[in-house]
Amino acid sequence: MSTPDQQRGGGRHGRNNKVNARNVIRRKGHSHHNITPNISTRSDNSHSENNRNGSISSGKKAARPATQRDASRSAKAVLHAAGRRSTRRRSRRNGKSSRTARARLYKQGYRRGYDEGVRQGQSSFGLVFEGVSIIIPTYNQREYVLQCVSSIEKHTPAPFEIIVVDNGSKDGTAKAMLRKGGMVRVAALDQNRGFAGGVNHGLMMARGRHIIVLNNDTLVTPGWLDNMMTCLASDPKIGVVGPVTNYIGGDQQIEVPYREVEEMWSFAATHNRPDADKHRITNRLVGFCWLFSRELLERVGYLDEGYAVGNFEDDDWIIRVKLAGYQLAVAGDAFIHHFGSVSMKALGEQDFAVVNKDNEQFYSQKWGDPHALVAETSRLARQQTSGTPSGQQEDGDTTPMDPRQRISTQGSQDPALQFRHSYDFYPEGSFLSDAKGDVYTLTGGRRRKLNIPVPRGISPVQVAKPDLLAIPAGEALISAGDVHGWPRESQQVHTTAVHGSHNSWAEGSIVAAVDAPEIRYQISGDKRRRFVSVYAAERWGVHSGHIISVSADQLNSMEEGWPIIAPPQLLNPDL
Repeated sequence: MSTPDQQRGGGRHGRNNKVNARNVIRRKGHSHHNITPNISTRSDNSHSENNRNGSISSGKKAARPATQRDASRSAKAVLHAAGRRSTRRRSRRNGKSSRTARARLYKQGYRRGYDEGVRQGQSSFGLVFEGVSIIIPTYNQREYVLQCVSSIEKHTPAPFEIIVVDNGSKDGTAKAMLRKGGMVRVAALDQNRGFAGGVNHGLMMARGRHIIVLNNDTLVTPGWLDNMMTCLASDPKIGVVGPVTNYIGGDQQIEVPYREVEEMWSFAATHNRPDADKHRITNRLVGFCWLFSRELLERVGYLDEGYAVGNFEDDDWIIRVKLAGYQLAVAGDAFIHHFGSVSMKALGEQDFAVVNKDNEQFYSQKWGDPHALVAETSRLARQQTSGTPSGQQEDGDTTPMDPRQRISTQGSQDPALQFRHSYDFYPEGSFLSDAKGDVYTLTGGRRRKLNIPVPRGISPVQVAKPDLLAIPAGEALISAGDVHGWPRESQQVHTTAVHGSHNSWAEGSIVAAVDAPEIRYQISGDKRRRFVSVYAAERWGVHSGHIISVSADQLNSMEEGWPIIAPPQLLNPDL
């Protein structure tokens, strides 16, 4: 009889031999030859060892012949291998199915996140924080914009937000900005929309009470924003403020003693000591750095995206600021460094010349003589505020004044502050649409939505949503009989008044003097309103078939009303 220790030992060796046999099957199962010799050898050894340890009971059945055991184990090995292959196939199928499910869930989550972002954006539309939104459009200038943003973060007091609008850069600008985080918001556009398009996208995103438009190739300095804000607040007539710099056109450029950027900081620290005596009114501000209020933006509107890449779109916007009744100022105690036209120089000399020439031609085509236009509009504004009580015409008539002719003095008790909206310069009876396709007609200074299909022959002009919202709302139009086409063909109006009184001309008629057919007017009430250019008339759908020829004396017998300008082109469907 075996001792307890021998029994325990025999049991342990028996288990080890079974494990060894299984390991041989696993190692050799995929190769049918060599299975029999290896297993039989280990089997013989295990029996001898077990017999020596006395662990085999004499009552056990006799072992099966080796050939039967080998065949059985070989079959098991084949089954094990087949099972593993089946498991791998199931694993691959399950893995593919899992990846597909994850991709589907990702798309669903992305869509829900996007929809939620749109919903929150719509619900927060119009909400403003008491700070400054700094908008920086950029294209393939990662290092410059990184330097610019760093200088803002270092030298600008809170609260502020930085909005970097990446115009489809290929140099990793958007990723670099996203990594910065903090106060930086990034808009990564799918294509280069130019300076105007980039700025407009940033204006749409801006939430601040005040807004700054800033070139990407600038470095701001200590005290820059405080001094510009002080200048803006010094006079309610001031609408836009710009700083001085080392590299720019006009009277914003000053002489500087430094040659390297490292030397600039000490100069700026001395120069930027607050000094109101350095604040001055100017006739032009270059668009490398503007400061203005949200209220001004709501009156003037977005930049015109009809200008390619850059140049002249800033002059265009400044003309509209001045037409609205605002003044421009330079904060001479606010210096920022400007590397100078980096994005435009990247075009190359030849391409730059082509872009600049095309934009200059577009500017001239659109405005004609903009400086004479601003002077004439200022004269009209002075006439309307020269002792005429609010709500009365100059002849003493107490009929409520047309909202288009009413001067807004919101935010000031001074009636001389003659601030106007962009829609004051739109034609009476014109049809306007927003990006969603909603159509309105401008009647009596109010927008009236068409709750009916747009009649044939009417081509609405798209304007930005903020411009539409600024127009006082009127009663919606629900009957086709209330909608009159505009502009009207000349054969639809009474032309018998060519030699008679202008009182018989239909409201909204388009007229021109016989000897100056290119200068077109719209009849609005008892006033004649001049289209500032042929381009402006064409933007509103006016062509030669709409014009009634009249005498110069007839035109001159009427009062002059607000001029009619072309609305800005908007290529971004989100505006």
